[in-house]
Amino acid sequence: MEFFQWHWWAGAAIVLLIAEIFVPGFFLFCLSMGCLAASGAAAFGGGAVVQLIAFSVVSLIAFFTVRPILMKRMWKDNGVRTNTDALVGQRGKVTQDFEPGLRLGRVLVAGDDWRAECTTDRALHVGDLVEVVRVDSNTLIVKAIDHA
Repeated sequence: MEFFQWHWWAGAAIVLLIAEIFVPGFFLFCLSMGCLAASGAAAFGGGAVVQLIAFSVVSLIAFFTVRPILMKRMWKDNGVRTNTDALVGQRGKVTQDFEPGLRLGRVLVAGDDWRAECTTDRALHVGDLVEVVRVDSNTLIVKAIDHA
């Protein structure tokens, strides 16, 4: 069995498509599209230069057109926040008083006791309600919730 040049390009396209399964980002997919174009050029009798030009042009076109479309459709944020990101917006109770000058204290949020820093110099006392604004390392940045 004799292998022609287009077989090599088609084989490279298949290998790149399989590798795309393990490497996210659709970069290898774009290269496989270029390989398919080079395979077509070789099948129609194009020389090595024509094959490389077909590979390069189609790969670049796929990278700048097809890849962004695939990234937008396949890499959607499902909106589920995890770890400390899930704490932002949650409410908690003060478990250790906040001193007005230091702004530091402790709060109970989602069943865990956290070191916390208040966004204002307001004194917070045990039992006051707070809302998590953001997480900075292992410290929750909180704001006081006014009782209406």
